[in-house]
Amino acid sequence: MPKPKVRGNGQGTAYKRPGQTTWTVEVVVGKKYPNGDITKPKRPVRKTKGGFKTKKEALDYVATLQKQGDKRVEMTMEEVWFDWKEFYQSRIGSSTMDNYFYAYKHFAPLHGIMMDRIKAEDLQKCMDECQSGKRTHENMKCIAGLLWKYAIDKNIIDRNVAANLYTGDGRSIQREALTDYEEAVIKSVIGKERYAEYIYCLCWLGYRPGEMLQLRKDQLFCASVDVEGEPLEIWYFVNGKKTDAGRDRIVIVPDEILPIILDRTFVPGTDLIFPQYQFNRKKIPQFIGFKKMTDAYFRVEVFKPMMARLGIAEGKVPYAGRHSYADKLKNATGSDKDKSSLIGHSNYMFTVNKYQSSHLKDLYDLVNSFKVKK
Repeated sequence: MPKPKVRGNGQGTAYKRPGQTTWTVEVVVGKKYPNGDITKPKRPVRKTKGGFKTKKEALDYVATLQKQGDKRVEMTMEEVWFDWKEFYQSRIGSSTMDNYFYAYKHFAPLHGIMMDRIKAEDLQKCMDECQSGKRTHENMKCIAGLLWKYAIDKNIIDRNVAANLYTGDGRSIQREALTDYEEAVIKSVIGKERYAEYIYCLCWLGYRPGEMLQLRKDQLFCASVDVEGEPLEIWYFVNGKKTDAGRDRIVIVPDEILPIILDRTFVPGTDLIFPQYQFNRKKIPQFIGFKKMTDAYFRVEVFKPMMARLGIAEGKVPYAGRHSYADKLKNATGSDKDKSSLIGHSNYMFTVNKYQSSHLKDLYDLVNSFKVKK
């Protein structure tokens, strides 16, 4: 006996309800989270229409129902964010996605509101109340624009209210170096404040925050250099990513932080020098492993709150560590070429296989002439 034909997905179905003589047509027009709960799987959104005399008449009405369904599927801002993220996160760099996420968090008062009920002034109010710098405001405007365009494409809303948001008067967070006192305060809490050593090392390595957080144990090398007949061990990193000058440059590990770096190479369970510690969400948190710490997490969850706890000037950002390193270089004795190669602003580079011991010794002497802040 032949099996009855099964209509393909999206083509609708027709049936008779119990006790009725007329036909009802049903078609799935989309999916959404049940009651806006993004922790649960999406459920189909169905449209139905009854009262048809024949099955054929009912099925002929599928196209009309589909058009009606396309007009509006109500979704909250949070639902749209998760839909957009699911679709685009594989197409966007992890660092960019992190920046979008932290910008999106500043719209928290609007997350549970239906997209078609959010007005431009609601978005602008969130931006005006955000105390972060201009870059964050620009990211807020960008992610709002992306979400509203996505919602228009999905027929969730019919107009973009995020198009003309104002990002501010041009103010930006200071990129000042940490003062001698501030750096000394950070050093004093190493072992008491989790991640304090990360911030202190940032001031002594000169990496951009994102570069330092990607350092792996296999990028740390040791060379033995002869100094007046005695061997001198010089530890250094070889990495870099942002510019041609940054790739494969050598960064000497100063004696001031060498014990910290070596200790971190013996931390089990991770190949990173500066990973993020992970804990469960139970009443009594327990350590469950490591993962890569993002630039955005370091800035928002580590650096900013720690600076607040330590009473360090509001407005400082992780990049202040690189500026502290630049100040050390500026005041140290050494060639401009060596200084540029260490900070990553020069094409004068080294590689693992092509370094010269005299160059390493010059760089070693340069970074160990830095003033230790007490």
